[in-house]
Amino acid sequence: MAKTLKLTLKKDLIFEAVKADTYQSGQSIKSDDPVANAAKAYIVQAGDETFHMRKLLRHLRSGLAKFAAQMSEFVDTEDGGIRYTLSDDDAENNIIMEVDVSERYNQGLAQPISSFAEDYVVNVMDHEWWKPINSEKAQSYLLWSKDVLTDIRLCLAKTAPKASESSYTDVTGEVVERNSNDDTDPADPVDPSEPSDSEPSEPTNP
Repeated sequence: MAKTLKLTLKKDLIFEAVKADTYQSGQSIKSDDPVANAAKAYIVQAGDETFHMRKLLRHLRSGLAKFAAQMSEFVDTEDGGIRYTLSDDDAENNIIMEVDVSERYNQGLAQPISSFAEDYVVNVMDHEWWKPINSEKAQSYLLWSKDVLTDIRLCLAKTAPKASESSYTDVTGEVVERNSNDDTDPADPVDPSEPSDSEPSEPTNP
């Protein structure tokens, strides 16, 4: 039997985190030479421009898909699945992700898993953002995303199996006699002291 692990991710917080990461990097670049690096700092910082937001939305879609792929190993294999909807119509900017997992997973850890899921998606988006700009920096975010997956796997450790209602002392055995309509069991050994039912053979002349 499976149960559903419901994760709630905040789209606006994810966008804010990516913008903050890129802004910090841009300001660091600009601090070396504010005049010469001003244009470069502007390019690397994710802003509110339409093309930036469309790019972030594409990276968000990629991050959610990769997270779902990573969670697939925990899905109940009988009839489970992973469901989420990415929509601009949600006034609360919520991304609801439902994962059908084994009943032995702890439902009480859904909240930290949601937080780790946001961290994972942010790192994936940062990786996608920096990949065409600075491949070395992008690789760092990829490694960090893998660290977050370790925390998620720790939260998804299985609980102990449920104890059976049967007691080990209830395990018994008994001898069952075999019933047969035959007077003589063919498996019974023949007593050599009893006369044979077969006719004696004629003596052979030498």
